[in-house]
Amino acid sequence: MNLTDLYRLLGAQGCEDVLRHFPVRYESLLPCGNLKDPHDHERFVLRGYPFQVKSVNARGTSIIRFKIKSDLRNIPAILFNQPFYLGKLYKGEELLFVLTYVEARKAYVVSSIHDSESYFAQTGIRPLYSLPKGISQNYFSSYLRKILLPGGEGDYVVSPLPKKYVEKYRLLPERDAFLAVHFPRTTEELRKGLRVFKYEEALSYSIRSLRLRKIAQSRKKKVSTTIDHKKINGKIKSLPYRLTHDQIQAIREIVLDMEKETVMYRLLQGDVGTGKTIVSLLALYANALRGRQGVLMAPTYELSHQHYENALSFFQGTGYKVAFLASGSQLKAKEKREILEGIKDGSIALLVSTHAALSEKISFQDLGLSIIDEQQLFGVRQRDQLLQKGDSDLLMVTATPIPRTLSQIVNSDLDVSTLEQYPFGKRNVKTKVVRSTDPLIHQAIQKCLEVGRQVFVVAPKIEGDEKKASATTIYNDMVERYGEEECQLLHGRIKKEEQKEIYARFLSGEKKILVATTIVEVGIDVSRAALLLVYDANCFGLSSLHQLRGRIGRSGDFALALLIYDGNDKESQDKLDFLSTCDDGFQISEYDLRMRGSGSYSGEKQSGQSELQVCNFVTDSNIFFAAKQDAQEILRDPTDKENALYLSTLPKEGTNLI
Repeated sequence: MNLTDLYRLLGAQGCEDVLRHFPVRYESLLPCGNLKDPHDHERFVLRGYPFQVKSVNARGTSIIRFKIKSDLRNIPAILFNQPFYLGKLYKGEELLFVLTYVEARKAYVVSSIHDSESYFAQTGIRPLYSLPKGISQNYFSSYLRKILLPGGEGDYVVSPLPKKYVEKYRLLPERDAFLAVHFPRTTEELRKGLRVFKYEEALSYSIRSLRLRKIAQSRKKKVSTTIDHKKINGKIKSLPYRLTHDQIQAIREIVLDMEKETVMYRLLQGDVGTGKTIVSLLALYANALRGRQGVLMAPTYELSHQHYENALSFFQGTGYKVAFLASGSQLKAKEKREILEGIKDGSIALLVSTHAALSEKISFQDLGLSIIDEQQLFGVRQRDQLLQKGDSDLLMVTATPIPRTLSQIVNSDLDVSTLEQYPFGKRNVKTKVVRSTDPLIHQAIQKCLEVGRQVFVVAPKIEGDEKKASATTIYNDMVERYGEEECQLLHGRIKKEEQKEIYARFLSGEKKILVATTIVEVGIDVSRAALLLVYDANCFGLSSLHQLRGRIGRSGDFALALLIYDGNDKESQDKLDFLSTCDDGFQISEYDLRMRGSGSYSGEKQSGQSELQVCNFVTDSNIFFAAKQDAQEILRDPTDKENALYLSTLPKEGTNLI
């Protein structure tokens, strides 16, 4: 591989872009493990000499069997699909092995081999990178070393930070920090190196959030209007149930925002079942009272249609007209034309839709409120498109809530309303982690069928291989066991009209078992659903699993969620075990943020900007809070020479608010 290919595959413009391709994790190469009493899937690191090396190729799989002579004993080892290690093994010299004991094979499966005198073997810390196909870990490390050698290009890399913050926090010089991160000699040195780049990311993130907030606050409405609070209170009193204090507070915050001269830019967050939908409908009612149009946009046809049905019921008798327009709705040309005309002339007060609301064909007479449900599933450009359709307040809704202290960091460019109370009490849902051979799976399905309850079965992919369960394979198995009259298959490749029919049959109770992909994560509300099976549950994020769990037990009766996992990865097992003992969406989101490090929680990935690579919203919250204060200081005096130079290194913000 040449440097041109390396830079192209990494999307790098210069050596600093390569240096900022940070490790995703670090592997300990310090000797560990008790060879006298190995446990299944226990990890070992040991030094030894390979002998009795035998290499075969079985059905396209390279298998190398050999023995390792260590200080304690000779142990049997296996290498799969790593024939490039043969040269090292045949030399018979001392090597460092990273391996896992597999009880079923009575042998140690080797994941990597290192020269015993190599740099990483000596330090005991090996960085691991996520690299495009064609770039090996060793090649990438060797090129990083070349950049960072004295006299190399790394000598010219300087910190983008204002000098006062480098001194304030006693941060390492930039080149030293890169060395510490890519070639750490000790864990303390690594910590100091990462601290530099964590602060850089936190400060950049904070600057961006504060800029976006300033843009939002600068957007003025053409006309600000007051809203009849008495009518809103009357509508609340007419509801067949009482709202929680949180819901009342959220409605108050939203309405007061809508009355301001500046455009509302607010997030409504709450766990599954906390009543976000009725708050959204009341906000749309308040918007209609001031004589303006509203749009409620959801990511899927099923969820948007469910919102439409709820809106029809909610607005019945008010005189406000509600319309539904979504991809796959199969409207006749005349019906669609009438809806488009009604939106344009203002006779339609509320449009409920999917991404179809973004169409250039849709032109509002006076759009006053845009609500985006499951906002994390929409991209920045899509949200901005919606805002361009009118002088509109914006309310984003999410069922992936985070604690208030974290929200001050993640959502620092937003005003946030939080629902923590449950109007009808928490659902009675029990969660268990099981293996695919557990008899409980089919016992639970049979019990549901006997008592007339329904079952969700979720798989990570439509058609799979031997490694992952597929919806198609599971569906065929369910049909064989329980009959085609009880089962349905639902996934994104099925035509929208057929999806509607499948959904309707399940909603009516005609079909009892629905096998699907995560297309059912949001939007399907079936009160009789009492069992959820999630195959290869380790493939899903915690928040997604919690959302899927929200599909069952909606009637308040007992429900069971079975998370199926046949692997032995400790991190995956711990994640699923945590979910089995926790049903609090705030705790789950915090755990998810902690375990997956940074990420696109705030929508950064969707905006096309780089995600946080080394900083973590949870474990590095102190760094974020310090960086936020420093960001405010910088933006108070943007013409200061050092501040201006730093700000010039950051991506320019457009008009996007998210």
